[in-house]
Amino acid sequence: MATLDERPSGDAQAGPAAASPESETQDPSGWGAKIHSVRFRVVAAMLGMMLAGLITAGLVTFVVQFQESDARLDQALLDKANAVVKLVQTKKTSGDYADKTYISALHEAAEDLEPRSNEVMAGIVDGRVAWTVEGSGDTDLLNQGMFADAAQLRNPAGASFGELNSDGRPLRTVVLPMRGVTGAFLMVGRDAGDQREHNASSVQTYSLVALGMLSAAAVIGGIVAGRLLDPLRRMRETSRAVGPEDLTQRVEVRKGEDDVTLLAKTFNTMLERLDEGAQQQQQFLDDAGHELRTPLTILRGHLELVTVDDPEDVIATRDVLLDEVDRMQRLVDDLLLLANSGDPGFIRREPVRITELLDQVMEKVHVLADRNWQIDERADYVVEADPQRLTQALVQLAANAVKYTGPSSTIALGSRIERPTADDGTSLPPQDTLLLWVRDDGIGIAAEDQQRIFERFGRAHTGRGEQGSGLGLAIVSAIAQAHGGVATVESEYGHGATFLIRIPLQSTGVRV
Repeated sequence: MATLDERPSGDAQAGPAAASPESETQDPSGWGAKIHSVRFRVVAAMLGMMLAGLITAGLVTFVVQFQESDARLDQALLDKANAVVKLVQTKKTSGDYADKTYISALHEAAEDLEPRSNEVMAGIVDGRVAWTVEGSGDTDLLNQGMFADAAQLRNPAGASFGELNSDGRPLRTVVLPMRGVTGAFLMVGRDAGDQREHNASSVQTYSLVALGMLSAAAVIGGIVAGRLLDPLRRMRETSRAVGPEDLTQRVEVRKGEDDVTLLAKTFNTMLERLDEGAQQQQQFLDDAGHELRTPLTILRGHLELVTVDDPEDVIATRDVLLDEVDRMQRLVDDLLLLANSGDPGFIRREPVRITELLDQVMEKVHVLADRNWQIDERADYVVEADPQRLTQALVQLAANAVKYTGPSSTIALGSRIERPTADDGTSLPPQDTLLLWVRDDGIGIAAEDQQRIFERFGRAHTGRGEQGSGLGLAIVSAIAQAHGGVATVESEYGHGATFLIRIPLQSTGVRV
């Protein structure tokens, strides 16, 4: 796993990933990179949306709240004014105010109701103050200069609401016309300063809470975004560490199925494919260099020793060279086949009837040598496979058996469908397996060599393995693996060998 301290070595340090002295001088703290990072932009966008939401919600909430508080205050003032008028009417009816004018009766009724400490009542006649009743004797909520503005609030048709300036404090008022008295009005006012201060305090509290929420969201969002985007950071570090000579680096992927984690998994899969392709390429180069060196040496040796004036020597050398060229061509073809065995198009599946496949293979291989050819068993099934590749594998196994058996030996082919005999404990349905084999009664293979012979250029140390290039069984194994299966051998040295190809069926085989 690449770390933050890892840097490419050699010439890679001169690339874009390496910071130059000039860039370090221009941005020593790295803030430029942080500001342009995905993490910063994600958190900034989140905070921007939160800020817009909080401002919008607060603005709407407080506008509605202030309007409702003013409406409640106006209603309370109107109720107080109506209470004064009702009291006057009650006193007039009972005869208590029989000898008083309507204006004097309003004045006395206002005093009887005792205004609150932040309230004031006044009678206005022809634009002049006839009387005032204030709840607080310490300060005057009304002054003579205010009544010019108050006169603008008068509405002969009904109550009029407004706001006056009382020495820098808002005075919310209602002006009610006096019935039967032209040009006379009753005004009730209340100091709204405390209410406005309470509203301002609410706004301030909301702003502080919102600022705290934004700060907490910035911290939590930075942590969460960092964790979510951490695979991207590790991908960047891994990309820096990956080079032509080292494709083994992988991004450490944590549990999760989010998009970034899936991207990291896909990135690892890409690196694995690149690594596999590089390994195959290197394997091909190693194999070609290893195996072509000998025939090239032979070609060069014969060309150096040929006597050009001797026709017989020239002809003999020509035959040797052509034989080596043919061997080199077969070797190159086998190497290319193995190099391409991992490609998706290496096999082309189609319905294959196993009985017909065995008969076709037997028709081809029985002419290879004088042996006792036979078929042990036929699986009368149709499966999805590549008939040409399976034929190639079986022919290779048959040709291999011919090399290590004598004229009186038996070589047999066979096939059957193996079914699972026990539940593996999973919820998946049991999977059938196609089993193909080539059996001979030759010298056999020692136990310690049975795995080696399927490797490239692998040969048994005893018995079988003295002939060929060592690629035949590797090709058989590659064909089996391309079908999702495996090639194995069952043998006891001195008692023959049975080469088997097991291919799991993608769907249950169809009995014919």
